[in-house]
Amino acid sequence: MFGMNLSSLKSFFRFNSGERSISRDLSACLIFALAVIIGVVTAYEYFGRSRMLRQEIEDKADTYIEQLTKSVTFPIWNFDMVSLKHVCSAYTQNDQFAKLKIFDVDGGVLFSFVRAGESNDDPIVRSQDLYIEKEKIGSLSLELSSKAYLRNLDWILFVSSLTFLISVAVIYIITGVLLDYFIRKPMSQLRKGLDKVAMGDFSYRFQEIHYSELLAIGSRFNRMTEEIANREKRLEEVNNILKGEIHEREKSAESLIKSEKRYRALVETTSEGFLMVDKNQILLDVNPAFCRMIGVSREEILGEKLAAVLGSVASEKLAEKINGGHRFEISVRDKKGSEIDISIHATNLYESASTRLLFAFITDISNHKLLEKALRASEEEYRTIADYTFDWEMWISAEGQVRYVSPSCERISGYPKSYFMEGPSCVEKLLHINDRGFWKNALSGKFLSADGTDLRLFRQDGLMRWVSLTGHQVFAEDGSSLGVRISLRDITKRKFMEKQLQYEALHDPLTGLANRTLCCDRITKCLERSHRRNNYYYAVIFMDLDRFKVINDSLGHNIGDKLLVEVSKRLLLSVRELDTVSRFGGDEFIVVLEELVKPREAISIVRRIREALSTPMLIDGHKISVAASYGIILSPSTYEKPEELIQNANVAMHQAKEAGRDKMKVFNRRMLDKAMHAMKLESDLRAGILNNELYLDYQPIYSLESKEVIGFEALLRWLHPERGLVMPSEFILMAEESGLIFELGNWVISEACREIKGWITKYENAADLAVSINISGRQFSQTSLVDNILSTLKQLDLPPKNLKIEITETAIMERAGQAVEMLSKLQSAGVLVSIDDFGTGYSSMSNLQEFPLDQLKIDITFIRRITKSPENIEIVKAIINLAHNLGLYVVAEGVETEQQETILRNMGCEFGQGYLFSKPMTVAEVEAFLKGNNSLY
Repeated sequence: MFGMNLSSLKSFFRFNSGERSISRDLSACLIFALAVIIGVVTAYEYFGRSRMLRQEIEDKADTYIEQLTKSVTFPIWNFDMVSLKHVCSAYTQNDQFAKLKIFDVDGGVLFSFVRAGESNDDPIVRSQDLYIEKEKIGSLSLELSSKAYLRNLDWILFVSSLTFLISVAVIYIITGVLLDYFIRKPMSQLRKGLDKVAMGDFSYRFQEIHYSELLAIGSRFNRMTEEIANREKRLEEVNNILKGEIHEREKSAESLIKSEKRYRALVETTSEGFLMVDKNQILLDVNPAFCRMIGVSREEILGEKLAAVLGSVASEKLAEKINGGHRFEISVRDKKGSEIDISIHATNLYESASTRLLFAFITDISNHKLLEKALRASEEEYRTIADYTFDWEMWISAEGQVRYVSPSCERISGYPKSYFMEGPSCVEKLLHINDRGFWKNALSGKFLSADGTDLRLFRQDGLMRWVSLTGHQVFAEDGSSLGVRISLRDITKRKFMEKQLQYEALHDPLTGLANRTLCCDRITKCLERSHRRNNYYYAVIFMDLDRFKVINDSLGHNIGDKLLVEVSKRLLLSVRELDTVSRFGGDEFIVVLEELVKPREAISIVRRIREALSTPMLIDGHKISVAASYGIILSPSTYEKPEELIQNANVAMHQAKEAGRDKMKVFNRRMLDKAMHAMKLESDLRAGILNNELYLDYQPIYSLESKEVIGFEALLRWLHPERGLVMPSEFILMAEESGLIFELGNWVISEACREIKGWITKYENAADLAVSINISGRQFSQTSLVDNILSTLKQLDLPPKNLKIEITETAIMERAGQAVEMLSKLQSAGVLVSIDDFGTGYSSMSNLQEFPLDQLKIDITFIRRITKSPENIEIVKAIINLAHNLGLYVVAEGVETEQQETILRNMGCEFGQGYLFSKPMTVAEVEAFLKGNNSLY
């Protein structure tokens, strides 16, 4: 259509006289009118959608400026530039942000972001001042890129133009087809009929004329051709009658001669007996077969009465019916007196009005009767077996008729036997639509397996049953098919057990969620789909409940199990039906998200899960709050095995736990490298313990008043054979996670006690020194810790006063009940107990009163800030007053300047520790100091 040149276009609308076409003119007018309408609608839609898109990006800019105003006001007010940067960076990760600038009240730039390579011709600009209680604290401005908006406009213009062109083309084609169907085709049919009549074919008729314009022409044409055809037919009939009469007369003479010959040949040669009697039942003729059957000659019985030959019963039955033929069976005796069973088929023949003859064919059925009796007995035996079989048996003939149905059909299907006798389709209707193909194959003799094919069948009451279909083809002795024999056995209980076993093998028994096996299978399918499809996105979330062990230990495993069930329910409600939620073990869950619109849609689902879990759960009267850490892997990825993907999701989850719990982390390669480094570090540390690579340094603790050393803090060091000195900050956390902290802690206790025992033995001035040993939170959870400490003291004969145990307040508060018992036991034995890093945990004054303590150590972060603001001085002062009110000594950690020392001494702080006094010392340096050969100043 689009390749039409100017001359062809003119010819479409211009014709010579008498050559105008209604269909073409009408088609041109319709196309022109609809093209104008579609063009107007398309233009209206384009401009409307462009305004809508512009308004949408304007609204988004207003939303962003409002959200940013709320998010950055308090960080600017608190001069928290780190939080400000984090908030702004979170927004600038959005590709729509072209520029973002934040200024303080003096116009200074607090944050500036300009997207590299961004050329923004028509940006969306927003700016707003920032206030705190009507006090202006700064301002911010942002620009959103309009590139996506312009791309959308170009795409809408392209789609609108394409829609217009396609619509015009479709209208042109449809109009041509309709005009061809409604105008050209009927006219062509009319011309065709006229041509056939002109060629002498008067049988043509117009059929199914629906249009009044052509109905009158068609009806008159049909009457005309019908009248001509009738006249021609009558002439032909008269001609045929004349020909037939002549032909019949010629055949009559020949037929009489042939008929008599055929009659005689038929009667004489047939194997069946034949007789002919008159109306008085006198035998007029018999054939040799009848004579052999009765055992007499033809001459003996011709002219005899029928009753004398076949008996009175046969004579009476043949006399009963005068007109038509009739058939019956009787028993007669032959000439020897033996009884034979015969079948008589007789008919009357009237030669004239007064002459009636009776023809009868006699068949010896004695053998047939014997076989029929045996067959009846066999059939009765077979039917008894079939009727009482437990399975549903059917015999369907080769023609598709149901020959037999066993009564078990009603027990299995709920329908009576008579229902299935109507045809095999009655069974097909009851089968599941996906299983009907197996039934059709069985009807044609194709059975998939000799062990049976499992089908789903719906009973009359609507319940579904599983049946096993077996059968085989049935053949006659000559090899012809007698149909198929089909057996249906109810296997619903077996199927239920199979599904139950399969369900239990693939699902967690406590929560009913998918287990590890099913989870790996679903992830494998995701990997296969991602390899086949470029636009397939999925995500795997490894989730671990935070502090679940505390719930188990405090409330019991029964409450913990019920909590896991409730968490499972909330997880299922938070994801889509196509997603998979599995319990991977303990309090670990894996969520597999499939068919994501985009990869980061998984983040929204994780947030939805976090929100669902944030609502406290009521379990047996206990109100429990739950949080979790999430490790996420987003597609596309290059994984080949689900185990690799799960392992890396687990790595990301542990990174989330380390970030502070109730966090989510998306896996990246750096996490795996970090995990591999941690694994290598754990292996090296295990070897280091065995190879004596660990040693202790000692940092002095001194009196701020007298400047005398009152003790040391034992500091663990690791001399790595390849890396050199490795500090505790790098390997202690790993040791706690791996469980090495128990072995490591026991070594530190034993080594520190051994060395201080040696100092006391060698140097008199070491008798009152106390060595502080740090006990980690994980180590403090060990119930045998106190016994190990006391047994070490006893074994080395070390006075308990020379040992001080330092425990963080967080570790104590996590096991408050256990802590009171353990600390009381240590203190009653004479071991000193100190709270380490005080101020960083969550203890309170009422909590501290409950614990048997001797000393409180202020965290180093407070000491470092003590000279920077009056607020920090007040905090430290409050801590010291709190300790004194509780009867505790105070140690300030990290004292590095004389100004810090002076402030602490004036506040009443008793002891200090830090570089101002001494760095950590080796064992040799400590011994030199104790000898008096070395000064700490």
